[in-house]
Amino acid sequence: MKEIRKLISIMMLLLLGIFCTVPSQTASAAQTTEMHVNAKGDIFLRASPAQHADKLGTVKNYSSVTVLSSSNGWSYIQAGKSKGYVYTSALSKKNAAPATVTKGLTPVNGLILTYSPSFLEDKREKFYVEKEDEYTFLYNKKSPVYPELSSFTYIEDQYGLIMGVSSSDFLFVHVPYPLTQGTYTTQMGFTEEERVLVESTTKTIKVKAGSFRNVVILRYSDGSREYLAKGIGIIKSTAGNGKIITELVSVKAGK
Repeated sequence: MKEIRKLISIMMLLLLGIFCTVPSQTASAAQTTEMHVNAKGDIFLRASPAQHADKLGTVKNYSSVTVLSSSNGWSYIQAGKSKGYVYTSALSKKNAAPATVTKGLTPVNGLILTYSPSFLEDKREKFYVEKEDEYTFLYNKKSPVYPELSSFTYIEDQYGLIMGVSSSDFLFVHVPYPLTQGTYTTQMGFTEEERVLVESTTKTIKVKAGSFRNVVILRYSDGSREYLAKGIGIIKSTAGNGKIITELVSVKAGK
């Protein structure tokens, strides 16, 4: 009788052990996480969690991956049909794909924009915004050419953005769309072209007129920068040494 009871006890323990392991396996499977690659470029998928392990392929930057496990700075992931190890630091919960701007960098019709310093002179200057199709004109009512001519003109269409002195070939900005953060574009001139870095399309920039979100920052080869806000246009220009050349100090809605 004792042997029968002992055998029953062993069988019950074995059954209990089986049932206890099932939730554990389920919990392990539930720990998989969807994440995004957020690195300087595409990353290597490796056969083991080691810096010099065999490369199984590459995983595209900003792509989605499934994290199966993580330990000691490495994550075992599935990317498409491939599985392997990547640095955990190269992954992010948020999709960090760079924002792309394709329109909207000209001032809204009817605005009154005041700059100090202004675009060409170290003085305070007020402009009234008028739009006509793809053209946006900035009028200074104290200018000797007003109202026949505007002082500055933006031209924006699906191909790109131009901003410069009206009725001249003096341009501050002449870049094609799209503008993607972290990539290079070309400043197009009448005599030569210049490589320009789209330094950011997401930063919040504060000037005397206030704070503006998702500002497009163009950095030129000499270190100078143009800062453009959606619905406003240029809010600041700086020289290579950081000195402010142009700054927006006031934005008002026209009556």
